[in-house]
Amino acid sequence: MRAVRPRLRHHALALLLILPGMARASDGYFSQGYGVVAKGMGGAGIAYAAEALSIAANPAAASWLGDRAEADLQFYKPIRGAAITGNSLAPDASYSGNGMRRFVIPEAAVTYRLSPHWATGVALYGNGGLNTKYGTNPYERFGGSGTAGANFAQAMISPTLSYRFAAEHSIGLSLNIAFQQFETYGLKVFSAYSQSPEAVSNRGVDNASGLGVRIGYLGRFTPWLAVGAMWQSVTYMDSFRKYSGLLANGGNVDIPSAYGIGFDVTPVPDVDFVLDVEQINFHDVNSGGDPIGFLFAGRKLGAPGGPGFGWRDCTAIKLGVNWHATRRLQLRVGYNHASELISESQTFFNIVAPGVMQHQWTAGASWALSHRWQISGAATYSPSVTVDGASNSIPAAFGGGRVNLNLGEIAFTLGGEYRF
Repeated sequence: MRAVRPRLRHHALALLLILPGMARASDGYFSQGYGVVAKGMGGAGIAYAAEALSIAANPAAASWLGDRAEADLQFYKPIRGAAITGNSLAPDASYSGNGMRRFVIPEAAVTYRLSPHWATGVALYGNGGLNTKYGTNPYERFGGSGTAGANFAQAMISPTLSYRFAAEHSIGLSLNIAFQQFETYGLKVFSAYSQSPEAVSNRGVDNASGLGVRIGYLGRFTPWLAVGAMWQSVTYMDSFRKYSGLLANGGNVDIPSAYGIGFDVTPVPDVDFVLDVEQINFHDVNSGGDPIGFLFAGRKLGAPGGPGFGWRDCTAIKLGVNWHATRRLQLRVGYNHASELISESQTFFNIVAPGVMQHQWTAGASWALSHRWQISGAATYSPSVTVDGASNSIPAAFGGGRVNLNLGEIAFTLGGEYRF
């Protein structure tokens, strides 16, 4: 394993260079969906093999896609912030976390049919992330100084192999080669609560890499019903050593396991109704799932099983409709609902990671330029959601009161596909 690490890190660093500014909070902090077609249908794609990037949702899709390549760019603008009320140390105040206003995320994939039974492919995509930058430090009243914020990004390279074991049924396996980047600043106020006070904040960018797997199944049971399923293991990551005093287990942030099921129903010709239900298990990761209350129960920041962001497991429900309006034109709409990631009691530490978005409305279209080329676009609107902190969401040691968090987003995706 040690011999593999240098090569893995080299590929991961190369991946980062083509995934700049990737920090999007959608389903928890996972991406809404993979590929421009899926993004137009609320992210649904476990049972809908419509584009090369479908293998990022379900590796079994490679058997249904043939020989094709796809690339797209997503442009998005998050709107995030926080408010502090009822705190004894300073008056009520609101804070904007929009120091970085716009982001671009590229993604790409290729699939290739090896034989009537075997297919392969590789996908390159951003799995998710979070970003904030507060010009006025919300923690200043507690002793913080300077600009405050955090950037957490995840990217994946997923080589895939799929086997069609019957005429209408396939299974698939992807190796998730993962890369993470993390930086935080303006949080030195928490150094007094850390096992490694020098490794809490303002340490610059740190990188980590790791490995996991995703397996999937896709089958068509009738001409009008296809069913898909996927399971993703925990992706075991290196630690962020520069932040070993902030993140639990000495700076470790594994990528949690996930599983899901999808349905593609075609009640009338040329109209597909797609439904995905996905579960993301943030409790797998101490840095994500452990509550801040552990800090006041004797567990220091950075310690084994130490305090984290207190994220709940996330259930995402994705609904979409795709209509083949003409021989060249497809139109689609969708909706994505994510369960509440951050509870009212956990808002204080999540000022720098306000992953509270729950509702995403989407629309998209594709136009076939020829039998080989297709261009597509998608738009996402996520109305701002506010989580009002509990009356004691700011610990008594910091003067009590509550923290309220808000997050919304507007995004556009443009992409093209070539069939060879």
